[in-house]
Amino acid sequence: MRTQNGVDVIDVSGQLDAFTTPDVKAEFKKLTDARRYKFVLNLEKVNYVNSTAIGAIVAVAQQVRRRKGDLKVFGMKEDIRKVFDLVGASKILEMFETEQEAVNSFS
Repeated sequence: MRTQNGVDVIDVSGQLDAFTTPDVKAEFKKLTDARRYKFVLNLEKVNYVNSTAIGAIVAVAQQVRRRKGDLKVFGMKEDIRKVFDLVGASKILEMFETEQEAVNSFS
């Protein structure tokens, strides 16, 4: 994780599923407990995602939006994007091609 212009950029790799989602949720909990509510999720190195993980990501986005923050996503491979589209998450989450676009969207 790194911070750019007050936005926490979280890099995720490998699989996002029922087994890895608790780790991701724990990371977000640490950040929200520290009153950090602006997130960009880097999915460039994610090669698998399921609805459990997407549901957790959407839940975090909704939580931080209640605190005037947001969670935005970038770097999805086409097959990962299709899963987000299939479950309707692409209508809820803002998605970007690059990290810089995602970070700048908070300005």
